[in-house]
Amino acid sequence: MIVLNSNNTMKSKLYEKKGQVGGAVGSIISLIVGVGVSVLVLIFVGALGGQTYNLVEADIDNISDADIKTSVKTGIKSGFTALERTGGYLPIIVLAVVISLVLVLILGMTAVAGGGMRGGSVL
Repeated sequence: MIVLNSNNTMKSKLYEKKGQVGGAVGSIISLIVGVGVSVLVLIFVGALGGQTYNLVEADIDNISDADIKTSVKTGIKSGFTALERTGGYLPIIVLAVVISLVLVLILGMTAVAGGGMRGGSVL
């Protein structure tokens, strides 16, 4: 777009539609942070859980009641099994988040450009 300034000389002005990508940047940052946090939680829970078990394994073995000892060890094994299953679903969760983000971006851009739910613009 070319405009005239106060001296009647032509000045080139770049057209910029404000606010069109503002939500997209926030969504992408949220996606990156969310995926990063979920991966770190799975890594640290597994590592710290294993380290904690190593530290208290001798105390667990010193439990005199066999039923309690068996119950504690069964609970620990089921906890690690659940963590392993949850870690296996992480790629599917990430894919679902990425697909939903792309759909939100596409629908948001369409709405801002005038073809979406908010209605069209005159210009």
